[in-house]
Amino acid sequence: MTRISPHIVDVYTTSTVVEDLSPVVVGAVESSATFSSQRKSCLIYNDGPNDVHFSLTTGVTVNNFMIPALDALQIVFPVTTLYFISAGTSTLYILGER
Repeated sequence: MTRISPHIVDVYTTSTVVEDLSPVVVGAVESSATFSSQRKSCLIYNDGPNDVHFSLTTGVTVNNFMIPALDALQIVFPVTTLYFISAGTSTLYILGER
């Protein structure tokens, strides 16, 4: 996870209120990841060779937000379920903070 800011990783990995949904394998069919309760923020790292598109509602398409291959995205607003799709297979690592 070298492309993620070390400060962000430290905050998430040292917190006692983090839920880890990793790994989540994403492919051409919509998949989802659901936290046990709403999180105030989450960190998503795309460790795969393909771009991944995501949405906060079902029906995700390639027109939704994208997480490039080998890159990360931090979402800083309340979230419970995330939906994903990718042209090929990619693995996501997801951490959510309460």
